[in-house]
Amino acid sequence: MMKKLFTALLYLILLTPIFVISAGIARAETIFGDTSPVLMSPVNSSVLIDSAEYRNTDIEFYKEADRKSLADFEDFLRATRNVYFTLWLVRIVQVNTMDITNKDKQVLINPFRWWKNIFGFQNKNRKRGDFEVEDGDSFKTNWIAHPAFGAYSYLYYRAKGYNFYTSALGSVIQSTLFEYTIEGVIQSPSIQDLIVTPGVGIPAGVILEETSEWLESQDSGFLKAASYIVNPVKIIVPDRDKVNLGPLVTGQVVIAFNW
Repeated sequence: MMKKLFTALLYLILLTPIFVISAGIARAETIFGDTSPVLMSPVNSSVLIDSAEYRNTDIEFYKEADRKSLADFEDFLRATRNVYFTLWLVRIVQVNTMDITNKDKQVLINPFRWWKNIFGFQNKNRKRGDFEVEDGDSFKTNWIAHPAFGAYSYLYYRAKGYNFYTSALGSVIQSTLFEYTIEGVIQSPSIQDLIVTPGVGIPAGVILEETSEWLESQDSGFLKAASYIVNPVKIIVPDRDKVNLGPLVTGQVVIAFNW
């Protein structure tokens, strides 16, 4: 009995220094694949973790590897709906701020008049008639205003994260909806507008987007600011989960500056 007790005591004396040495060593281990190691400490020592950096509310942008396409159909419909409703609001404000007689006829929908309008085309006299390319509008309206609408509707879809073809389709859809439903309430669609708005607007949008991206890539703060003048639509953040905004913004569209 005494021999066994002596042997156990001897083993305890020999092993105690080993436990002490191993407990005093702190190793850096990577947890869950994070690149920031968490230092292990003995249980009898205190550990202070500063979590302030994890509550950082700075806006961070991430380049998308793959842009969205028409396969994201539900999201595409939401984006299209938002633009369409915005166009109606702009139309109502435009009519009420312009010197136009019979303003109600410019906004309120008369289903019988609208039905007749969509089965005709605007002609040189700006009236409903047979197929005719020229619509009688001014150069400013046909070759500046309408292409600008086509360009910025294209840029809106691009800002929402869609690829070129889906964004171009969105621009065509918005032009067609405008001609046949918003403007179609008061006059027949214009073949010239249906062609020129996306036909000139989409290439113009591509040029504006590329120019804006080049300006933003420069080191000059002035040129970065100018990039938002060239393409103001890019303040839209494609997806809410791509940016850390905290409780600042809710809704369908999130906007921010990448400065």
